[in-house]
Amino acid sequence: MMVRLKRDEKGAVLIMVLWVIALLSMIGGYFTLETTLRRNMAFGDWNLLRARLALESALSLVAPHIAPLGKDENVDDKEEFVVPDGSTYKIDIAGQQLSFSIEDERGKLDVNRASEDELVEFFVAFLGKTQGRDIAESILDWRDNDDDQRPGGAEKDYYLSLLPPYEPANGRFLLLEQLLLVKGVSPRLFWGPLEWGEPGSKEQEGSWKGGLQDLLTVYNGGQEIVKDIAAEPLIDILGKEYFKDGQGLGTLRFKTCVYQSCYQVFFKKAPGAKTGFTLIHWQQVPRFD
Repeated sequence: MMVRLKRDEKGAVLIMVLWVIALLSMIGGYFTLETTLRRNMAFGDWNLLRARLALESALSLVAPHIAPLGKDENVDDKEEFVVPDGSTYKIDIAGQQLSFSIEDERGKLDVNRASEDELVEFFVAFLGKTQGRDIAESILDWRDNDDDQRPGGAEKDYYLSLLPPYEPANGRFLLLEQLLLVKGVSPRLFWGPLEWGEPGSKEQEGSWKGGLQDLLTVYNGGQEIVKDIAAEPLIDILGKEYFKDGQGLGTLRFKTCVYQSCYQVFFKKAPGAKTGFTLIHWQQVPRFD
């Protein structure tokens, strides 16, 4: 027996069918999205693992050829030595050419060991009197162990008023990136590019470009700076009493871009060994190439 549906019943069935189709489409879309997210997460983890292995391989190959400061007269021979002065080198890792540079952190101003006069002198010269002094005082407030705010600085009350709120360390900087939490330190100021000097002048081919990450460190190990490997702004700003001659190697920063991301690795050559290194920490960073 054939059942005949009335017009309003046909409309109800059509609506129900459309709802079922919409529901199935939503379920299909959800599983497609979840599959895509899982695939992207797995791809990201795989690239991170490949990057770490590539960095460890590069460091294992490069570490024996890093020339200690003041130890060899032929350190300018790029075929034999890697000089930790920020120069760019290339190496083949698993068929991929990897460009890298290495810097000795003793050529930078230690943000934990610098005196108040050094910090103020540096930031005022680099950023101007008002902004420079405020950032210097904010850094001093961050690393001291009290809640007494300097005129241009910031203490707990300021940081707790932010969204999201957080408290200052009231102690030494463990990583230089903690500067990004300090009042007045923007990502552009920290990572760069900032310019120093006059482009096209007779004394230099162009202006220096970098950021606070190229001038400051938590790994100097002392209050003085090794002049031979110091960045141009530090030499221009600070007096000769802040510099010293250097030998050997301190903590080193290895910078490279691999698998579409950039990394920096802080390490030391293994003591008493011709090969090997001790990893301090590594991290992904904004592109600098």
